[in-house]
Amino acid sequence: MKKIIKYILIIFILILLTGCSGNYNVIINSDLSVNEELELTIDNEYGQYQKTLSIFEKNNIDKDNYDVNVEDDEIKIKYNEKFNSIEEYISNSKVYKQLINNIQLNRNNDYIDIYVDENLKIKNKYTNINGTNLVDLDVIQVNITNPFKVVLTNADMINDNVYTWSITKEDTRKKIQMQFKPSLDVFPIKPVVVGIAIIISSTILIYNLLKRYRRRQRI
Repeated sequence: MKKIIKYILIIFILILLTGCSGNYNVIINSDLSVNEELELTIDNEYGQYQKTLSIFEKNNIDKDNYDVNVEDDEIKIKYNEKFNSIEEYISNSKVYKQLINNIQLNRNNDYIDIYVDENLKIKNKYTNINGTNLVDLDVIQVNITNPFKVVLTNADMINDNVYTWSITKEDTRKKIQMQFKPSLDVFPIKPVVVGIAIIISSTILIYNLLKRYRRRQRI
């Protein structure tokens, strides 16, 4: 776990050092599980490609969870993780906690509320490594994909079911708000299978009884 945290921290250091861009995608699935994706673009200089690969390899990150490619003068980095629920994502994600401390979650029988209103860590902590202030973030897009009916949001941009907030190097605080109504009407496959099994068994039983009855009538 400590190695994964170390990896995430170094990746965010790479963002801030190079003044690059990134996409942070949170995908809420129909069963309320969550897929987390981090996509970064950094300049391919100062041996960054080999450094990036070594970060993943030395920290034993599963190769299925990341991808590093060189395209022209840039390095494309992708990282993904899966969580069984929104609660598990909020508790165990190591990515969003590099920007903020907490995501507030409120839920009842009708609605789920996701709320953030905090100072951004990257603008409030002037960590210095080799004389470089790590505050040179150009832009990172936070995208939440939600398949349910969203009744309230302050997203900067909405495209179908993707809600986007932009964080730039001028921002010191960010507010993210989303309220949605989950519909967990899952097709009742088990009762249907049991019902079909009962119907088939009853049909076979009736057929055999009728067959025996006809044989007796012939005799």
